[in-house]
Amino acid sequence: MDLIVDLTKTIIFGVVALAGFLCLLVVVISLLPLGNPLRVLLSSLTMRVGATLLAGVVAIPIEPIPGLDLLYDIGVPAVLLYYWFTFFPEAARILKSGFGSSAQQAPGSRDLILDG
Repeated sequence: MDLIVDLTKTIIFGVVALAGFLCLLVVVISLLPLGNPLRVLLSSLTMRVGATLLAGVVAIPIEPIPGLDLLYDIGVPAVLLYYWFTFFPEAARILKSGFGSSAQQAPGSRDLILDG
């Protein structure tokens, strides 16, 4: 029993530490220039983490509704899997473009970001 409690505490500590590290990265990288590929990549990653958290928050009030919970349990994971798997080609494209491009579009943004 102690092993299970210790394992659970370790997992919770790890999740909290990773969340804190992500928050620190958001703050540090947000200070970079707008066209920086690292900033664009972190923006994309942050949107996906936010969408995943939103899906978890919305799940709580939907679970008691019969029928809708089944649709939610099937549809949302499929959409999230697709959304997360599109991150990797997008990340490769962002990192490949590097600092050489004169204009980049931030993921999820309609505004064109010009390097200054």
